[in-house]
Amino acid sequence: MSTSLPHAAGHGPILFGGPPAPRGVLRDALFDLVEAAPPSARIDWATYYFRDTALAAALIRAADRGVAVRLVMDAAPRRAEANAQVVAMLSAHGLRGGFVLRRRALSPGHLHSKIYAFSDPALALVGSFNPSGDAAADAADPAVVQEIGDQDAGYNLLYAIIQPSLVAALGRYVGRIAGGTAGLGRRLSPAQNRIVQGTDEALYFYPRLSPGVVERDLAEAGRGWRIRAAISHLKRGGLLDGMMAASRRGADVALLAHATERRVPERAVRALAEAGIATHRVGDGHVLPMHDKYILVEPPAAMPHAWIGSLNYNPKSRWLNDELLVRTTHPRALAQLHERFDAVRATARA
Repeated sequence: MSTSLPHAAGHGPILFGGPPAPRGVLRDALFDLVEAAPPSARIDWATYYFRDTALAAALIRAADRGVAVRLVMDAAPRRAEANAQVVAMLSAHGLRGGFVLRRRALSPGHLHSKIYAFSDPALALVGSFNPSGDAAADAADPAVVQEIGDQDAGYNLLYAIIQPSLVAALGRYVGRIAGGTAGLGRRLSPAQNRIVQGTDEALYFYPRLSPGVVERDLAEAGRGWRIRAAISHLKRGGLLDGMMAASRRGADVALLAHATERRVPERAVRALAEAGIATHRVGDGHVLPMHDKYILVEPPAAMPHAWIGSLNYNPKSRWLNDELLVRTTHPRALAQLHERFDAVRATARA
């Protein structure tokens, strides 16, 4: 494994994008893993925006040398034309039958998960990052970057899961998405609702019958608890209400948020402030978007833990989308998130 990747050379499991990391560090990690995959390996990916033509070409080369590549993408993301060039490349090649466009007719939600799983060695990178940057495409259509942000430069994270049973479970989840069962139908399946528990991580797949996983966790929070969160999308709803209630019960709550009004309305920030929660907007929303998604929870008399994944905590994300939520108790991961929160907050505006 490259020493630039999580878990290598004593690093923790989280790889962060955004300052002070070099631009493109997350896509470079994915690129290196694809290029290193041996012919006997398999790659299972699911993602929302994919505009990186060099990374798409690496997947094609992997398929050509015998790697079993399966890539599932949303056929109709919010910016519908954003993926057009990569979709054309991969559709023409097919990845030996492994390229799947998940169409909205199969589900009213989006495929919003970001899963990059490899079998050899067993490793899955999951979190908030889409490989949505491409120099030529960005220059040809700067309006796309203006809307979705420069994800290669912005604040993002990928969490490395190395326990083979969890990596295999993520591959099966990608397979369920690729298999064509509608999201609403999958919500009823035992496999979709099962919590996949590992040593340090637990996986929660969406859509699921009871989506308020984090909200139930925060319902216990009060005096003596500390909650630190970075949330790219937040509007009135269960999570915002839960954080406000926790603060009113005495919990120490602080939040990093996306800079744009569309993703985090000012009325939500005002509501948080009225509950005693300091919210700091990060970046400019376009060239430097704040796309991190994590909630660090430290109870006074229970195990500290964090929630990481693709989930945006809005109704569509909770009820309709294909999403992944990970609970981690990995000590180094929690320390990394503390360091990240403090470093980014120091650059933010109140």
